[in-house]
Amino acid sequence: MREKTIYEKIAEKYNTTPEEVYEEMQKAVSAGFDDPDPAVQAEWKKVTLKGDRPTPEDVIDYAVKQLTGN
Repeated sequence: MREKTIYEKIAEKYNTTPEEVYEEMQKAVSAGFDDPDPAVQAEWKKVTLKGDRPTPEDVIDYAVKQLTGN
């Protein structure tokens, strides 16, 4: 049996769909990435991106690494 994704868990909690959760997370990530503040941009440079722009997965991976010290 497969484990629920984080998107499915959040969707269940907030009575929405995993796709909507992902979409809203992507909007928030994009808004943060587009912030021109130099301090904010310096933090984004620490995130490993799989493409041109960060995805929710990129941000989650970064957060996990920060929390676990890896």
